[in-house]
Amino acid sequence: MNQTVQVADGVLDLRGLDWDKDGPLTLNGEWDWYPGRLLSHEELKSEVVPRQTLSVPGNWETSPSQGGNNAYGYGTYRLRILTDPLKRPVAFSIGSVKSASEAEINGKLAGGSGTVTADPERYEPLNQSYTADYYEADVTEIELLLRVANYDSPMSGGIARPVLFGFQSDIASTRSHSIDFQLITVLIMLLHGLYAGIVYALKPQSRPLLISGLVYIAVGLVVASGHDKLLATWMPLSYTWSIKIRILAVMLQNHSVLLMYRQFAGIRRISAGFKTYTFMLLGLSLGTLFLPISTVNRMLDSGVYFLAFLIPLVWFAAAVGKLVFGKTEDKDIHFILISAVCIISNLIWVNEIGFVKSSSVYYPTDLIIAVTAFSVYWFKKYIRNSNEVERLYEQLKVADRMKDQFLANTSHELRTPLHGIMNLSNSVYTRELDKLEEDSRQALELVGTVSRRMSRLLDDLLDLAQLREHRIILHPEPLNLYAIVPGVAGMLKYMTENKPVRFRLALDSSLPPVWADEKRFVQILYNLLHNAFKFTEEGEIAISAELLNGQVEIRITDTGVDMDEETLASLFVPYVQGTNSRSDGRGLGLGMTICKQFVELHGSELIVQSEPGRGSTFRFRLPVADAAAEIAADTAARHEAVASEAATAVMPIVSAEYRLQDCTADEQTARVALPDWLQSPDSPIRILIVDDDPVNLNVLAGILSTEQYSVTKSMSGHKALELLAEEDWDLLIADVMMPGMSGYELTEKIRERRSASELPVLLLTARSQLADMYTGFLVGANDYVTKPADATELKYRIRSLIGLKRSLSERLRMEAAYLQAQIKPHFLYNTINSLISLGNMDTEKMREFGNALTSFLRLSYDYSNTNAKVALEHELELVRAYLYIEQERFGDRLAVIQEIEPGIRLSLPPLLIQPLVENAVRHGILKRTSGGVLRLRVGRTASCVSVEVQDDGIGMPSELIERLLNRPDPSFSGIGIANTNRRLIQTYGKGLSIRSVPGEGTVVSFTLPQQP
Repeated sequence: MNQTVQVADGVLDLRGLDWDKDGPLTLNGEWDWYPGRLLSHEELKSEVVPRQTLSVPGNWETSPSQGGNNAYGYGTYRLRILTDPLKRPVAFSIGSVKSASEAEINGKLAGGSGTVTADPERYEPLNQSYTADYYEADVTEIELLLRVANYDSPMSGGIARPVLFGFQSDIASTRSHSIDFQLITVLIMLLHGLYAGIVYALKPQSRPLLISGLVYIAVGLVVASGHDKLLATWMPLSYTWSIKIRILAVMLQNHSVLLMYRQFAGIRRISAGFKTYTFMLLGLSLGTLFLPISTVNRMLDSGVYFLAFLIPLVWFAAAVGKLVFGKTEDKDIHFILISAVCIISNLIWVNEIGFVKSSSVYYPTDLIIAVTAFSVYWFKKYIRNSNEVERLYEQLKVADRMKDQFLANTSHELRTPLHGIMNLSNSVYTRELDKLEEDSRQALELVGTVSRRMSRLLDDLLDLAQLREHRIILHPEPLNLYAIVPGVAGMLKYMTENKPVRFRLALDSSLPPVWADEKRFVQILYNLLHNAFKFTEEGEIAISAELLNGQVEIRITDTGVDMDEETLASLFVPYVQGTNSRSDGRGLGLGMTICKQFVELHGSELIVQSEPGRGSTFRFRLPVADAAAEIAADTAARHEAVASEAATAVMPIVSAEYRLQDCTADEQTARVALPDWLQSPDSPIRILIVDDDPVNLNVLAGILSTEQYSVTKSMSGHKALELLAEEDWDLLIADVMMPGMSGYELTEKIRERRSASELPVLLLTARSQLADMYTGFLVGANDYVTKPADATELKYRIRSLIGLKRSLSERLRMEAAYLQAQIKPHFLYNTINSLISLGNMDTEKMREFGNALTSFLRLSYDYSNTNAKVALEHELELVRAYLYIEQERFGDRLAVIQEIEPGIRLSLPPLLIQPLVENAVRHGILKRTSGGVLRLRVGRTASCVSVEVQDDGIGMPSELIERLLNRPDPSFSGIGIANTNRRLIQTYGKGLSIRSVPGEGTVVSFTLPQQP
């Protein structure tokens, strides 16, 4: 709030006042007033002019000579300000003068609004706020002359708002703040109004959105057309329209706010009083638009508009009172009440259309709080509704998923007994056909028909579940329509036996083959033809095809029941059946849904057309099979020849868990899946099978008995873990559902010690849901087979996993041999140089050195390094040759102590010790300038043979040990240590032990089981 100083008799004494402390001053009080004269500074100095005093701000009346008893006319305000000598520019902020004004300071014209003249014809009203600046050094008196003219407001004129005076910078800052606040408020209101309008356009039935948008737009117009009248600066508005727009905006604002809060208060009935008030506002609005501005100003000053503004204010307070004291379940109503209090405050001030304000700066505090509270209310309501919708949606998804899972599980459970019924009834019918009476024969035929229908329903349920989980993968191939369609039609002949319906096949044998999945294509045709037969009581069903733009369009046409728009709209919705009275009511309403999705999987679209009295037509297109597709199909057929051969001969089911097939035709082919070197007699293939059911264990062992496997059985996960710790295994086969420890838990524990390549795991389960398979793979299983498992499929999967494991083991052995064979160039170069140097100094030593180099190269390139095991002496001979070479090269820098217990005879994987010795020499001892000592120990303990390589080199930190053992980064050079560690784990279940202290040395050791 600015400080107000009182002007007395046209003079204001400001001498000695600290302006920096007090800021802009409000110049209220008695100003000199010269009615009927437009005076200048020079005129007042040269002549004596009679003067009056007039209260500012306030209304003025002109002299009787100018008309009297009204505010029309002109005159001059004068104010003299006495100050200390000026050191900084000063300014006056003139907010509102009716209806035109211009300012003169010490004889200099400083600003104005409109055109001031004594001639009403030349006078132009504007009434906008402006500033008048002045500066002249050391001036001690400032004279402000404000010349005004008014011929548009008959009941009020002159200075309507306080005039501010202060330093130019303070006045500019005050005016800038006021304008910025107004701009921000207008922008916020218009944006909210735009959002409300957009949402209302998308949802026209939401009337509160329209009312909210009108409130925001009206408030924005009121702010823009009031105070500093920014609207007139943004667009070329005349004085007349700047007044009228503000009046209309205030009326729209008050009416819209009242409507909005009536909605919140639950007042839905439009009473006669409210209708009367609305019509009164419409009348006032029309009068405001078309009446002259003088009449509008007279109505404004006489209180006509104020009465129209007061009525909604009282009504609004009543609506808010109902919100406060009424019963409501709205948890966020307090935000609406906060907004209401702020709106009432704003309405009280805004309804003063005469612009009499107590502050020169526009403060939108009440509006900002109101909009914020209102926005918080809507956002909380939206979030609450959104959370509720999300909660209900999640419940719906869970229920839908449970429904699908229930149907799928039920279908699985029903398939076995249903197939048993079908097989038994068919067996009895075939065996006893000659002995059955006609009624019994028809009863058995009916059992078969009903069973087949039930089987199709179960298939539909399973297909729908698979489609929803995206588990169906097409296997397209070239298909001849002329060969397939008649067979599908023949499957449905039984439906036409008692109906006057004929089937017409309109296919040209010259049509090219189509590219489609045969199983799914037959299913599409079957469902479409079945639907046509079911809804056609008489007439014709035709299937035709035509080549169009490189695709074959297939059409199924019937003369049956036509479909209305409602039926067409729900035709492809699952579990929804047609409502036509001629439907037999059978089925689940899945056929058309499955057809549509299968057609879409083929990249096409199922289109249906139905005309009253003419039946329906279903059509879709399939691509023509080109030459490349046919070649690909032939290749795939050759690759699957073995599997298709095995599938032709099926033996009876021996248990509920595994199905055996006659595989003799391809046993030899299957055996070659594993190379001979993976079936070494010295290293038999060891398989551990785990299942809590002894019958299942025996069945699975029987399936594997035809293979060259060593099979061990376990009935619990805990026992399996003990067996895994004792020996090396090539494969673990485990049932998922076991008491105590499930197959998932067993796999997790195995993966803590061995990777998927070191010990493959095959899980068996009776469940085939995607979630079960995902869980199996997430815990680390290599493969997942659903029971009942096909014996041939199971064998091939087992062979693949064993081949994976054995191939990795072989690769590790080959890798170690390859690394050893890759003699580093600088090692070979330095060794040869040493050999040459010895030739010049000591021939005998040169001969011994050459023999050592020859032994080292021979042992490094020895083919036995690729074997699974070599003798310990072979490994030690390679180590001695290497150490002799390095000792001769580095002399006193390398000392070697060998503590090898005599009489130890065992076999071990090749190249286990030499990489450890080389690593100790190169990366430990020789990194020291003074060298060091390497100690190699090989000795027996209570139950094993211990090998230890110790050096007193530079040592290494623990993180480097971790990298050496695991080698997570393929670019890391420590591949020899990692290879040795992994081979030890694969062979003996336990890897290297490394202890190292930086600066003191390293000890690397491992243990081998004793052998007879």
